Amino acid sequence: MKTLLKILFCLVAFVSPLMAATDNKPGPEETVVKTLDEPLPTDEGERGAFLWKQFANKPEETKFESYETANWKQNYAVFADVLVKKAEAQGLDGASLRKVLDEVLKDSRGKVAYLPVGAYQTMLYGNPVLKRNPVWIVVVKWETPDFAPHLGHIRVFAFDQKTLKRVGYTTCS
Repeated sequence: MKTLLKILFCLVAFVSPLMAATDNKPGPEETVVKTLDEPLPTDEGERGAFLWKQFANKPEETKFESYETANWKQNYAVFADVLVKKAEAQGLDGASLRKVLDEVLKDSRGKVAYLPVGAYQTMLYGNPVLKRNPVWIVVVKWETPDFAPHLGHIRVFAFDQKTLKRVGYTTCS
């Protein structure tokens, strides 16, 4: 009986990442992890507009609109794992990205379906003496499950990699 349960568990563990990409949907491997050359604006008032201009309505995020609110927590976990692995493969700080993705998930309060589809590293220059702080920008498709079945909206979060303080945010309504 234990052997059968182990086999069943292994099968589920192997197949579940594949389940996120059914029905010709782009799979988690199509998420984007990049380093941006352009830093996050130092003026807090300009950050939301910067995030919107850089990430909203771009092919990297719109191709995931076919995902539904059903099973969003499982999809979130699979996509987050892939983003972290991609970051580590590029020599980026995967541990801080994992923490940022955990913070983003907390933001949903379990009531808003989220799907992380991109992670971008950039810098935020601040004082004293133009201190450089690495930042993770995470692009998330979202929807309220009671409102619509598909993830048609976007939120973009920016977090300081060291302090995990949210330093930027934008969303569509």
